[in-house]
Amino acid sequence: MGYGLKDADLRVTRALPASAGTVYSAGIDLGAGDKLAPFEVMLSAPALTVTQLPNAKTQTYSIEQDDNAAFNSPTAIENGVVVQTGANSAGAVAVAFACRVKTACERYIRLKVVGGTDVGDCSAAEATLELLL
Repeated sequence: MGYGLKDADLRVTRALPASAGTVYSAGIDLGAGDKLAPFEVMLSAPALTVTQLPNAKTQTYSIEQDDNAAFNSPTAIENGVVVQTGANSAGAVAVAFACRVKTACERYIRLKVVGGTDVGDCSAAEATLELLL
């Protein structure tokens, strides 16, 4: 049985980059100390048109953690877990990725999206990171 309970405070969205470059979501505060049990997070990447993501161009999604809300020294929980690649003059389909996070996870997690070289303006589309309890 999967996790299904959702809390709006445990969900963040972020507009994708308007060009090549990196954007980050706000952090989700998991609370201090070890967690009582492993939990799952869901990363959802939106469908993109061929104008937003031309053939062979990419958007790469990662999940980061840090003990500091400002993310001064983030480390990857899952690095490059979703890579959308434009193909067949159709852009890219929506993708969802779920993973279990260890109880020793740092206090804050966030979404990182890297727009590759020569991507179009994807800022009208949003990616989501949420805890599944």
